Amino acid sequence: MPEIKILQKKQVVTIVPGEGNTLLKVLQENGFDIYSLCGGNGTCGKCMVYVKGVGEVTSCIYQVTGDIEIVLPEKREANILVGQHEHTVLVPFNPGASTDLSYFPHGVAVDIGTTTLVFYLVNLITGAIIETRAAVNPQTKYGADVISRINYAATTSGGLKALQKEILDAINYQLDHFVEVAEITANEVVKISIAGNTTMLHLLLGIDPLPIALAPFTPAFVDQQILKGRELNLYCHPEAEIKILPSIAAYVGADIVAGIASIKPLAEYQRFLFMDIGTNGELALVTPEKIWCCATAAGPAFEGANISCGMSAVEGAISVFNADGYSVIGSAAPVGLCGSGLIDVVAHLVENKLVQSDGLLSEDFVIVPGTSGKNSIVLTQQDIREVQLAKSAIMAGVKVLLKKASLTFDDLDALFLAGGFGNYIDLASAIKIGMLPKEMEHKTISLGNTSGTGALLALKSVQFDQIIQDIRNRSCYVELSDNEDFVLDYVMNMDF
Repeated sequence: MPEIKILQKKQVVTIVPGEGNTLLKVLQENGFDIYSLCGGNGTCGKCMVYVKGVGEVTSCIYQVTGDIEIVLPEKREANILVGQHEHTVLVPFNPGASTDLSYFPHGVAVDIGTTTLVFYLVNLITGAIIETRAAVNPQTKYGADVISRINYAATTSGGLKALQKEILDAINYQLDHFVEVAEITANEVVKISIAGNTTMLHLLLGIDPLPIALAPFTPAFVDQQILKGRELNLYCHPEAEIKILPSIAAYVGADIVAGIASIKPLAEYQRFLFMDIGTNGELALVTPEKIWCCATAAGPAFEGANISCGMSAVEGAISVFNADGYSVIGSAAPVGLCGSGLIDVVAHLVENKLVQSDGLLSEDFVIVPGTSGKNSIVLTQQDIREVQLAKSAIMAGVKVLLKKASLTFDDLDALFLAGGFGNYIDLASAIKIGMLPKEMEHKTISLGNTSGTGALLALKSVQFDQIIQDIRNRSCYVELSDNEDFVLDYVMNMDF
């Protein structure tokens, strides 16, 4: 009989499932509280668990056929899944005409982040999410942020083609895996919806992104793009619909449009901030009449880049730190520090006056002492400076949007924190270092990967297109590079 090794809260439990059981049923029968809104029908995608060597799977339709090791979400992550569902707009299941291409149609939603790629495989007959997988964006070898990659494409012979090949190869690798998992052929993949920032979408299509980096920052396209699978040589049906979701501006991409569109309109949230903090800090101030948007050059610090011991939020990353110790993603041995852990460490230093208000750190702070053959995991003075630059840019951007809309924090009903970063960030720590406004402490709601949610909705329902169009019609982009208020606020918010 197969065995399931379960890791949760640094504890390990081994159970033996009965034959033919789904992973959700096995977990529930053994006392594990797994959120499953749809009752195990595979349609809500909220009963996700991480299977080592496979990725995130929808546990209610995942059959246990051999020994596996899983990592269950911590309470905070589980709560985010619940909150994400509660605040996700409801649209009818109607994937569109492409389903006529196959008797057993499947689709894939893709979120192309600067650092991380997320893929969702969906049965387009039932709407069930079969599997979710995440991977590091292979383009990171050419630069941690979009400007570095734009520069590589502009200055290196064949650079643009190389960057495009990296992302297409990564998508095809996952398509190959999905075809095997679902026991289908590539011709059954008939629709792919893709969200991402504007630069990532240009690189995906092999379109020169250089104008995005040069004033007046005009991308080659921001409208929705519809292609066929054969046009990108993707491992799917040659006539499959490849839907590239629309953007707003050079630095407010389809990831933000999809994310805002995914939020259910509720009477109690008439005016709210939407923040997606990653390699860039994309911000939106949403009101019934207008949506004010901007992007701050936060740098890649919160994605783990440019930090001496930084890394992405993957297995082995310290994601939580406090006076009592630290937690590591996947309950593995600590390898480095991801964004949420970085914020926690800096907040600890600020609270205990180990760093001065101007950011001066007298000596490197040791997080995990080195052992034989392994270096210490530390935070350095330069790391502190990177955090100061990033958090100050975010707060300054927020203040500019509030001024544009003639609003104050007291006028806002909520702050929606989006992005994978929001799964782990500790609100108290973020407020302590001045990255998030204290006025929104009791109004902040973490929604996780709203870009991925939006890509999923676009895959499942053509009616979602109209919601996206409404978001774009109401949106106004605020350029910060020549905004005097931004420069002043940026300097004023640098201290802790």
